Amino acid sequence: MSHIHTFPRPDVEADPRQVGTPYSTEYRRYDEGARYLYSQGAHELTLFWPSPTAHEINGFRLQPIETALYSDAALAVLLYRIDGICEWSDVSFHVQRIPENERELPQEPTGERARLRLFLVDCDTGLISARRLVSLDKVMTQALRHVMFDQAQNGFDPLRYDLALQQIHARFPDSDALLKVAEFQEMTLG
Repeated sequence: MSHIHTFPRPDVEADPRQVGTPYSTEYRRYDEGARYLYSQGAHELTLFWPSPTAHEINGFRLQPIETALYSDAALAVLLYRIDGICEWSDVSFHVQRIPENERELPQEPTGERARLRLFLVDCDTGLISARRLVSLDKVMTQALRHVMFDQAQNGFDPLRYDLALQQIHARFPDSDALLKVAEFQEMTLG
């Protein structure tokens, strides 16, 4: 009988935000959309949806999640899909858009899987409707780390970022089109 090999998971600080509580004490309403950043030792993707249904909340908590990454010199785009709940969508990011005192860079060594915290927030109330913690594939872990370190070292030009984002949206009419040129596409675990 063969032994099942398990891989150590990186430690991640506990996040105090709970379902039913405000996502942030600073805001009570949000625009519909998504936010991606790296914080407290984990990648974080927050989806702001108006009045999430019970079906959307359960799917968010339980359905398989895929991620993909597209990057160029001015910005990067995390693409994501939640099976049966959310078709391919995307959120652009640059680490230097995060205030310097809040900015963190990934520290996962080669061969480890990073954690991805997911939050579903009712954008009409600001309350967390669901949360989830999954592991990113090892390839995606290193790809995100590489992109974020490059962004930290190469500076940030807000005008160049905005122009690059406009060009991406002009060239790729939707997330499905952008997915076709993404460098990586991987399933999450968990």
